[in-house]
Amino acid sequence: MDMKERIAKWFGWLQGAANKEDERLGHVYSDGRQLWASDGYRLHALDVATEKSGRVTVSEEGTFQVEETGDIPPFTAALPQGEPIAAIVVSAENLKQAAAGQEGFVRLSLYGSSQALELSSAGKYALVMPVMDVGEWQFWRPERKLSDIK
Repeated sequence: MDMKERIAKWFGWLQGAANKEDERLGHVYSDGRQLWASDGYRLHALDVATEKSGRVTVSEEGTFQVEETGDIPPFTAALPQGEPIAAIVVSAENLKQAAAGQEGFVRLSLYGSSQALELSSAGKYALVMPVMDVGEWQFWRPERKLSDIK
């Protein structure tokens, strides 16, 4: 996959979290350090520094383009604070396949760190086994700075 295709895939994933009915949440944004999109129920962030703050689109050349504006929703306020109760590392592909078979609302059940992740919905059940010995350096989390909280 070349870089143009990769950026298009990333942008499509971000747009999937944008709210099509709310003008303020209907876009992908950059705060200069990260890209953000949210519909109020989910939040997608990507570790890409644009050094500009504003609405993001993809140019004809396939690169991220930022229309500078100061009106960015306060995405970092939605990030959880503190330490997680449990951490489970699973294969992204296995998780996608398990979630794709579910319908309506899905309950995720966590039984503790490094234990299986259970997904269940109306008449459907999936268990995704954990992956062990994965380095902490492989996981990124959006930045939350005190200056971001208003």
